[in-house]
Amino acid sequence: MIKNRSNYYFFLSALFFFFNCSLSAQTIITSPYSRYGIGDLAANANAWNFSMGGTSIGLRSPSHINFNNPASYTAFDSTSFIFEGGVYFNYVSLSTNTQTTTRTYASVGYLAFGFPVTRWWRTSLALLPFSDVGYNISSDEDVTGIGHVTRIYTGSGGVNRFLWGNGFKITKNLSVGINASFLFGSLQQESSSTFPDSAYYINFRQDNNIDVGGFYFDYGIQYTARLKDVKMTAGAVFGTSTKVTAKTDYLYTTYLTSNGTDSPKDTIQSQPGIHGSITIPMMYGFGLSFEKPDSWLIGADYRWQNWQKYQAFGVGDSLVNSFQVSAGAEFIPDINNYTSYFKRVRYRFGLMYNSSYLDLRGKHLNEYAVSVGFGLPIQRLKTAINLSAELGTRGTTQSNLISETYFNFVVGFSIYERWFLKRKYY
Repeated sequence: MIKNRSNYYFFLSALFFFFNCSLSAQTIITSPYSRYGIGDLAANANAWNFSMGGTSIGLRSPSHINFNNPASYTAFDSTSFIFEGGVYFNYVSLSTNTQTTTRTYASVGYLAFGFPVTRWWRTSLALLPFSDVGYNISSDEDVTGIGHVTRIYTGSGGVNRFLWGNGFKITKNLSVGINASFLFGSLQQESSSTFPDSAYYINFRQDNNIDVGGFYFDYGIQYTARLKDVKMTAGAVFGTSTKVTAKTDYLYTTYLTSNGTDSPKDTIQSQPGIHGSITIPMMYGFGLSFEKPDSWLIGADYRWQNWQKYQAFGVGDSLVNSFQVSAGAEFIPDINNYTSYFKRVRYRFGLMYNSSYLDLRGKHLNEYAVSVGFGLPIQRLKTAINLSAELGTRGTTQSNLISETYFNFVVGFSIYERWFLKRKYY
């Protein structure tokens, strides 16, 4: 149980803040590129990792839950209980060669718990997004013999991840771990074509709803060593290629438009309840970090995923293999200086480059981002408010594509409490 009354009140306040944001946040994702694959993949990073460019594979902490490498859970103290949560706020500017538009939205980031089971076993539970879909794209063209044609593509929904993670100490310096995740959610996709200049063609719409529900596993390993007063951690992660159970409903209809109102006309084809699977492809990654505890930390990651093997109901999506490189650092001026609050703040910085799985119209879509963050301690509590900000860009305006410039802001909290203490009687 929570023994510190101040931590108890902070715990309740944090829960209230988190669920209030859950109710009020709009989860509308504004990226047109979420149309491809299973959607925009979530970073799956807490505010600590997020502020260091997403660097995580070689990182471990007794006060943070690092979802990206389950071997890191063994860093939890044997008497600790950790509760973390976070909310994302996003601003996106979308640009083409002719116009620019902006969008803002918010979404629930993550909710996680971590605690010991035995002297050599640590576990965690987490709820976080896996992917998000949200787009509304319109294109116009003139087709010979038909005239003007307008095509509209819209999509919404996403896939969530309920994670049960376990880390095991093999030796003093070696740990392994496994995340068993249940993926669940739904994706709604719609495409339509209208023919305003032709009296011989009727408007056409295709609706596709996909429900996802299945298990996904990823594994991790970490080895730590002491180099004088510096701790080095080398880590690796691996995710198997997994077929996640899915069900889809197809509906093809024609419709008429009058005074801005659509009226269904005929159903061309209806195929409800088609069962199949979505293939989440194999991935692997490596990370390395160096740390002088409570003073400074630097780390870097490399991650690769085989998106050419992605399939949904037996059909690929013209994706290419992706890789991501990131590096980050954390610095604490003087953690024991109680006369200056800002000397006990944790200052963070990160860089990220992502060669994405999208290759459209002969152009490969790359992503660049820089991030900063602060770990703000709360006096007399082993609790911190974590603030992170990221500025990045993705895509290009060449070949009539869309360029995205985004600003992400994360508000997170980490509550560290001592549990499982045996009372002593005298």
